Amino acid sequence: MSLQRFLLIADFQTFLFAIGAILSFIKPRARQYYIILLGFTLITSVAGDFSSVLLKTLKLNVNYAPTLYCIAVFPIISGIYYNALGRQHKKIFIWASILFVLFAIRNMLFVQQTAINSYTLILESIVVIIYSLYYFYWLLKELPTAQLQRLPMFWINSAYIIYFSGNLFLFVFTSYLVNVLNNNLLVYWTLHNVLGIIEGLMIIVALWMDLRNIKSPS
Repeated sequence: MSLQRFLLIADFQTFLFAIGAILSFIKPRARQYYIILLGFTLITSVAGDFSSVLLKTLKLNVNYAPTLYCIAVFPIISGIYYNALGRQHKKIFIWASILFVLFAIRNMLFVQQTAINSYTLILESIVVIIYSLYYFYWLLKELPTAQLQRLPMFWINSAYIIYFSGNLFLFVFTSYLVNVLNNNLLVYWTLHNVLGIIEGLMIIVALWMDLRNIKSPS
């Protein structure tokens, strides 16, 4: 895997997220609130990618960018599920967000200071997977529509569970791959970006479906 190909894949992922961010804010007054929240996660992701490049240019610790991204995005993802689930279990989502942010800050400042903050990424993945599985359970129980493929949150949830489940293995073994095997993470992180591309494409489908539902609510 060449550096040029890796950067091309990473840039394409950023491009998809930027397209998704734009689609999220078309006709904002007609959109469901979780769609707007999704748009903020996409904007934050794009900003995080650019901040990583900036930190590298300034020869600063680039690991701060993904950690700060997680800290910013996790409460928003909690908000997405809170709204998608009919605004139930408010205290659970609030406490999950607070505890995650505190854990991520402590890990960044005192534990994995100069290394990839894999503990934070692992925790985020596990909790979002739990959110996703619970949403599928809720979906089967409530059956809000007979045509699940027309439900934007179905596509968003599927995108999240594919992305975070696929990357959980990578996040768990990051420290081992780098510190024990002395492997270059370029190949493994390319897999991370490929999963991000799949996530981005599915989110774009969700946003397109949401816009379609606005025009044709039937």
